[in-house]
Amino acid sequence: MHPSRSASSASIGDAASGASFDPWMLWVTVRRCWFWAVPIGLVLASLAGFVVLKTFVPRYKAIHLLEANQDYVVFKGVMPMVDDLVRTERALFLNPIVLDPVLSDPDLRSAPSLSDPETAEAQLRKNLSVQSAGAKTQMLVSYEDSDRDMAAKVCNAVVNAYLRQRDAFDSKRTNNLERWLEPEIQRWEAEVSNRQSRVQSLSERTLGFNPAARLSVAEDESSLALFAELRSKITDIEVKLSVLDASEAMANEVEIENVSDLAAADSVSVMDLDAAGVAFVPVRREVRRQSISSNDVDRMAQTDADVLQARKKAAYYEGLRLNMEASDLVRINREHYRGIVADQALWEGKVEEALTAARERVQAELEDRAETIYKQELAAVDAEVQLQRDQFLADQQLAKRKAVAMRQAAMKIDQETAQLARKELEARLAVLNTHYDRERVRLEQLGGDAAELQFAEEDLAVGNGVLDKLRQRVAEIRTERRQDGAVRSLAEATPPRAPVESIPTKKILMASGACFAIPFLVGLLWEMRTQRITDANAVDRCAVLAPVVGELTRAPIDPRNSKGRRIFEESVDALRANLFLSQQTRGARTIAICSSMSGEGKSTAAAQLAVSLAKASNKTVLLVDGDTRCPDLHDVFGIDLSPGLTGVLGGRVELKDAINRSLGNLVHVLPAGRLDASPHRLITQSGIETLIEQALQQYDFIVFDTAPVLSAGETLALAAATDVTLLCVMRDRTRMDSLERTSRRLESAGANVTGTIFSGVTSRAYAYRYGDYHYSAIES
Repeated sequence: MHPSRSASSASIGDAASGASFDPWMLWVTVRRCWFWAVPIGLVLASLAGFVVLKTFVPRYKAIHLLEANQDYVVFKGVMPMVDDLVRTERALFLNPIVLDPVLSDPDLRSAPSLSDPETAEAQLRKNLSVQSAGAKTQMLVSYEDSDRDMAAKVCNAVVNAYLRQRDAFDSKRTNNLERWLEPEIQRWEAEVSNRQSRVQSLSERTLGFNPAARLSVAEDESSLALFAELRSKITDIEVKLSVLDASEAMANEVEIENVSDLAAADSVSVMDLDAAGVAFVPVRREVRRQSISSNDVDRMAQTDADVLQARKKAAYYEGLRLNMEASDLVRINREHYRGIVADQALWEGKVEEALTAARERVQAELEDRAETIYKQELAAVDAEVQLQRDQFLADQQLAKRKAVAMRQAAMKIDQETAQLARKELEARLAVLNTHYDRERVRLEQLGGDAAELQFAEEDLAVGNGVLDKLRQRVAEIRTERRQDGAVRSLAEATPPRAPVESIPTKKILMASGACFAIPFLVGLLWEMRTQRITDANAVDRCAVLAPVVGELTRAPIDPRNSKGRRIFEESVDALRANLFLSQQTRGARTIAICSSMSGEGKSTAAAQLAVSLAKASNKTVLLVDGDTRCPDLHDVFGIDLSPGLTGVLGGRVELKDAINRSLGNLVHVLPAGRLDASPHRLITQSGIETLIEQALQQYDFIVFDTAPVLSAGETLALAAATDVTLLCVMRDRTRMDSLERTSRRLESAGANVTGTIFSGVTSRAYAYRYGDYHYSAIES
């Protein structure tokens, strides 16, 4: 990541004025805080991982394997078979009719995940899993718990509750189907009896005819075969319709039961739920009566009005006594002294009496208050329990309504499917009956009474066929009735040997990562609060600050770093060129370099600007150290500190005698000198103007290095006396609010703040933004 910012990113100045979060702050935070945030983050991450590992409780998963029962005794397809076990049975596993018996089992309450009554149901649903075992006809039911034995018990209990409910549904369905087939059998028995009577009647009427020749003339064997085939198809369809009628009757009965269950769910009470095995366990918080301590009684008794009045009187007489003792008046008026001592003893006794009475009153008041608060707390607890009971009842009603709604939805789908099947069968039956009636009429016209007798016998055969098939259907159901249900258990859950995970790797990584980020988050918050300037664009975007006239790189510490030295000198020359080619500063001869606080590179900027200006223009430059509180230019150039600027302004030495000319003919230095008076009285605007007037007679340019504006008020007078004032900003150090306050102070003092110097830029960033153009000096 390169330090330069894109044009789309928001500036720190915008953040200071209330803009949204700037993503650039993340890089600034890492760049500034990594040296302390990384060690602290590693320590916190290690502690977090250690805590997670120590508090880790292994969890065990118990698995129960189930399979859809697709076996049959003789008749295949009589009993319904489940094709996709997981898809059809998952909803039943999570239904309250399966989970409530498990939650109400007191033996299972000892499981760690079900020990809390408030969260037991949520934990049961969370830890229970229903998945496919690879085939659609197999299903895995698993449960997780910190106790391996209880995990297996709860898993088996859930599966057993499901199997009981599933068997109850299948048994009820089979019994209802048998029960509703009985009326159809009875109806067809009556129909067969009627058809037998009709055959007997027709046989008596047609007695004497040759039965073998009844239709020999009218029809051949192929016609009889067609007629028999139609009769067989009609018989099959009528049997199917009878079964559908029985199923519809059963569905209507179930619908009535669902409606009654829904009504019962709306009127269920806590007593009904208790009777059904769903216990209501209230969570009652403990309420204790507030104890009255003797310290509270004494403290309140001390503030009683009677006690204070008696103590005031006792203190008054004590004061009189002490005054007489101190003034040695006891010898003069001993009787009066004795009277004062007696009055003091009297009032001290009254203080004790008042305290005793006050303690009794305060004790009674505190007891009454504690009793009132205790009763209020009990009433509040009762109200909370009532709310819990109401919520419990509402939850159970909602669960029952959901179960009934699910049953109604399933029944509705089954009814719609049955109705479509019935319509299809009725349409087929109508076509067959039409064809059958047409053939019958044609044969009756050809055969007369003999044909009618034959048709009656055919109808009797049809009735017997329907009756036989209905009885066969009942026999098939009774034969294929499963003893082990539609779903059966293949392998019960056993206590698992190994936990789900022996080491919580994910939790350790998450906790360690979060704790490792805490120091960086603190650093981010601190950076957002301090709003340090990290690039020159932030200065340019701030309306109250002067534009940036130049960026200075860091001065290289290593003398062997020729590239860094070259880029540093190039940045100083660019600053000088921008400054003296600008319309506002082209004619300036006196320049003041200021900063908000110390350590922002103003001394380096002033010294290097003076040297660059002298080399470029070949004119004389005077460099003045105006920071009399903490001077450092004399250390930079290795010259004497005295007499310096303080000697000139104090009148102890002439300007020409205070200037150090050891650096050459073009750059001369006026050091700060030793401060022996207040800098506010020493550095005045008139004094600086007089010094500048004298210096300009000898020098073409004057560059002032000043003290920090916010720390030293005398800098304002110095900046107001110069032609141009430049404000120095250090990257990652100067704060935006400090810079704004400095700029306003300088402008209020009358200083001509025409530009800002952004220093501390890295050599690589400067070369990236402005390029690194090599050059070589040719000696003549």
